Amino acid sequence: GKTWRQPGKTADRRERPHRACPRLAPCGRRDLAPLVYRSHPSLATEGSMKKIPPESARAGEDDDSLIDYMVIDPGTKQTTRMMITKIPEMTTPTPTPGCKLQICRCGWTKETTYAGLRRHQGLKKCLPSQKQGPCIDRYFLRSCSSKSSEVQQQDQNQSLQNINPPVQEEDEEPSIEVSNLSQPAIENKIQGRKPQVRWPKSCERKEWETIDTDISNLLGQLRGTVVRKLERMGDLIYNYGVERFGMVEKRKKTSPTQTKSRRQQEIERLVKERRQLKKQWRKAPEEEKEGINLLQAEIKNRLATLRRAENLRRRRKKKEQERSNFFKDPYKFAKKLFTKEKNGKLKTSKKDLETYLKQSLTDSQRCGQITLPPEMPPIHSPEHQMDISPPRWSEVKRIVQRARAASSPGPNGVPYRVYKNTPDVLRFLWRLMKVVWQKQAIPTAWRKRILLLNVEGKIFFSVVARRLTAYLEKNHFIDTMVQKAGIPGFSGCLEHLNMIWNQIQLAKKDGRDLHVVFLDLANAFGSVPHNLLWTAFHYFSVPEVITRLVKSYFQDLQLCLTTDECTTAWQRVEIGIMAGCTISPLAFTMAMEVIIRASRWVVGGQKLKSGLRLPPIRAYMDDMTILTTTKACARRLLNKLQENIQWARMEIKPSKSRSISVVKGKLSEQRFYVGKEPIPTVAEKPVKSLGRWYHATLKDTEQVDQLMKDTICGLESINKTKLPGRLKLWCLQFGLLPRLMWPLTIYEVPVSKVEKLERVISSFAKKWLGLPRCFTNIGLYGRGILEIPVSSLAEEFKCSKVRLEMTLTESCDPSVSRSAPTLVTGRKWNPAAATHQAKLDLRHRDIIGNVQQGRGGLGLGGSRPSWQRAAPAQRRKLVVEEVRRHEQATRCVKAISQAKQGQWTRWEGVERRKISWRELMGMEAFHISFILRATYDVLPSPSNLNQWYGEDPTCPLCPSPANLKHILVGCKISLSQGRYTWRHNHVLKCLAATLESRRLKINSLPPSSFHPSYAREFTREGTKTAKVQTISDVGQLGRARDWKLVVDLNQRLHFPSEIATTNLRPDLVLWSSSLHTVYIIELTVPWEDAVEEAFERKSLKYTELAADAEQRGWKSKVCPVEVGCRGFVGESTIRLLKELGVQGQTLRRTIKALSGAAEEASRWLWGGTPGTPGDADEPSGGVVGLSSKRQRRRVPT
Repeated sequence: GKTWRQPGKTADRRERPHRACPRLAPCGRRDLAPLVYRSHPSLATEGSMKKIPPESARAGEDDDSLIDYMVIDPGTKQTTRMMITKIPEMTTPTPTPGCKLQICRCGWTKETTYAGLRRHQGLKKCLPSQKQGPCIDRYFLRSCSSKSSEVQQQDQNQSLQNINPPVQEEDEEPSIEVSNLSQPAIENKIQGRKPQVRWPKSCERKEWETIDTDISNLLGQLRGTVVRKLERMGDLIYNYGVERFGMVEKRKKTSPTQTKSRRQQEIERLVKERRQLKKQWRKAPEEEKEGINLLQAEIKNRLATLRRAENLRRRRKKKEQERSNFFKDPYKFAKKLFTKEKNGKLKTSKKDLETYLKQSLTDSQRCGQITLPPEMPPIHSPEHQMDISPPRWSEVKRIVQRARAASSPGPNGVPYRVYKNTPDVLRFLWRLMKVVWQKQAIPTAWRKRILLLNVEGKIFFSVVARRLTAYLEKNHFIDTMVQKAGIPGFSGCLEHLNMIWNQIQLAKKDGRDLHVVFLDLANAFGSVPHNLLWTAFHYFSVPEVITRLVKSYFQDLQLCLTTDECTTAWQRVEIGIMAGCTISPLAFTMAMEVIIRASRWVVGGQKLKSGLRLPPIRAYMDDMTILTTTKACARRLLNKLQENIQWARMEIKPSKSRSISVVKGKLSEQRFYVGKEPIPTVAEKPVKSLGRWYHATLKDTEQVDQLMKDTICGLESINKTKLPGRLKLWCLQFGLLPRLMWPLTIYEVPVSKVEKLERVISSFAKKWLGLPRCFTNIGLYGRGILEIPVSSLAEEFKCSKVRLEMTLTESCDPSVSRSAPTLVTGRKWNPAAATHQAKLDLRHRDIIGNVQQGRGGLGLGGSRPSWQRAAPAQRRKLVVEEVRRHEQATRCVKAISQAKQGQWTRWEGVERRKISWRELMGMEAFHISFILRATYDVLPSPSNLNQWYGEDPTCPLCPSPANLKHILVGCKISLSQGRYTWRHNHVLKCLAATLESRRLKINSLPPSSFHPSYAREFTREGTKTAKVQTISDVGQLGRARDWKLVVDLNQRLHFPSEIATTNLRPDLVLWSSSLHTVYIIELTVPWEDAVEEAFERKSLKYTELAADAEQRGWKSKVCPVEVGCRGFVGESTIRLLKELGVQGQTLRRTIKALSGAAEEASRWLWGGTPGTPGDADEPSGGVVGLSSKRQRRRVPT
């Protein structure tokens, strides 16, 4: 390879200056020679150097080579261990030109340039008169208009000794030093986030394998320190994705040009003519006024017609626009219906904004130390030491696997999806992380700059946060009875608010005293000093390695704000934590724990009758609540908290704090003070703490009434939209119901109120689906024979209360589990009793075991998880499912008592049908309405109209009473006209197409060598079970390659004479001459009540034909199949398809097609317009046409 110098030429810097620049040169092999030369010029003239091997970060956790540039110690004359080439002997190194002994006022001495001294003074803050400016990342600032202070200083001190530019240390990041904070951050607007890349879907495995290989090869060519590699890694991946897949283009909103249509121009012209006619009418004589009146009347009629058409056009456009907005982002559309969009503009001068940022982000005491108060309780030494080893591959892999692939990327534009699907790239990143951990150097790209942190930094600090959390949890350093934020395993918000409310209610009920003070800290996250965080780390004996990592992450954080008018200067963040970071919330929790430990010892908590003493203070991050039984204790604890919060250089905001004083069970006006400023009481101003409102009545009546109003307003907002009914139903399910669940969970809402709300919701849902008011709610919310994806509010309310009951009673906090509050839900239903009954049922089910249902053999069907072996989270899920099962059983009991709408409970031999949201979105309004009304027999048939209105119940085609069964399957005239035969053939085509496709696929395979194995081979220990091909994999058709199929559709079917001679005409005959096997398939489209009867009738009909075939040596099987006239497929149909090898997605698609064909044909027989000409085989119209007056009449309740 090439050497670092050309043979025969001197490398003296003064004769031949090097071309490379240490700051702007790319991370290639050419960077190494100039860098070594500037440090030690003699090394560049002592012979040739061997080629650097193309190593990469995959070399190991200690490899920093490539990873680092070559560094040579002039004292030992040895290279670092990353170099595999050997440096020859060299003489005493000559000093670098321009270097001399520099002495700083802090005592620092070093032989370096004047620029090196200035760099030291800027980093160590040694100059009190000048403040070091922020380092602007090269990703955000590509060019700067003014020179840096370093370059300016070099221009003022030009001499022979310092004509060479100073060499930057290898581990330092390239930066542009700004001499003053008032320098503008950037002239143009800062691009906050890169456009997203069109990465492939996660299911495209082959594409991701190629991406993994390509990016790994690119990353393997990176040269430089680990920090520089990590700085370039994100840009490299992003640029690769942009060049290969392109970016997600955001359509710019262009305001359409307002061009008036001809109708609008005609309206304006007519309006002007009418005005002129009015003026002429006033001046015209009497004989002309009559003609003018006629003209005015003509113009009036014309205007009315045009305006009516224009209003219809506007309504249509508005309807199209709303539907378009919904499909662009359904969740955003639903959110706008219930919350008003908050927007505003910052109107202030740049000077005032910079002054405010400087005051709020600057910590004048950052150089000082915060010592613990002398009365601070001692803490025990840690029993479990924290893991300080570099990140393990299993940790990094687990964090990436659990992350959401749809999470927004950081400033570098690389999302989690890339690392989820490229294991080699993730392993490369992991190896770099190990070196970063050892060097304690955090890359600039990992520091939070804008709203989001880069994914690489999230992964790294997630490892730190998980280890720190485990360390605090194992050593019990965080008292989870008081502080529940940041510690896994606790529903801290729910536990705290329920315990606080329970203590208030017990004080009222038992006539005791209780004083509650809700404290609010002023800008808690933005005002916590960094020194307090390091004091908390030292107090909890966090290893110095972790502390240095977090300190390195927090240093040199800067921000600037961009408005429509200006961009502020870069402001150094010297105080506060970054919201959205992975490590900052845990550090804040540790700091608050120090404050709470220094304060809580002055008083004791409330003691219950059971002897359990509750903590006097409860905290969730910065939300602190004082609960004491005497006013003196409350004041003492409040004063101590105020003193320690001031010690931490933070403040309590009295105007947003509140107090509640219960004396002998009644609300009392007791006043508490923060300093000299009083704290308002809830009687003066209600307060919301941890998501719950507290009023002067200390009841939830007002919140329940507000919940009722919000529900009705939300339903009306959905109803006012121009969306179709099914889309309105989606807004109800995914927009309104989730907003109702939180207040229903935390407040004391009676079940009767919830059921009343459900009736209101049901009325709107029926209206949107086109259902009559008499339609039963079982059809909306039940999971019986037909299920639609709509949740019952009462059922969700009960499930949420059961979850809350188990969360409180099975909490890891003994103060919560031993004194769990009783949830109040009225007298009709009790969460504790429902939870207890569900647990008993689950234990009883474990004793009984799996019970076989239907006609399946023993062992068929999915297994259920065991209660005894389930984890706590699984047990909670099992109990909730059991509660849902009880609710469904209650609905079934009610359905059995319904003579008309409960007929589905008597259906046997049919599969239940479940409609998904995808299917519902693709259905027309009348389609879904017909399915639901036909299933529950509430279609406006003549029989139902006679019952509702007293009209004639006779059939339009025959004199028989016409109920739904008569119209769909029982009318003799319809049978003679071929209506039912047309529907039968419509379904038969679908079934025959599936079987023909399966037959052709089997016959095209190579000759069969399949011998089904019914015995299971023995599997030895340590070996895997070999996959054995079974009959269920290929079906009975897989045993031969000569299958034939005939269908009785277009022409008269003749039964194969080689099998038997008969006049019977089954619908399908499938046979194989080599196997001497024949399937006789007969399709029936009956009324769902008669599915079992049709199966037996058809089986008996073809029994003799099967016997004749067996006498000739054929194996015959009669297979009657049924598809209900309303689209419910019989179990016999599914058994046949599985036997013939139709499985998986093909089976589901076939069932859906059969169901749709039967339902579509019956819908035409019911609602087709009479006299409408159709296809050759299509009937001339439905029995009850859509144009009938009966169809448009309102159905009573």
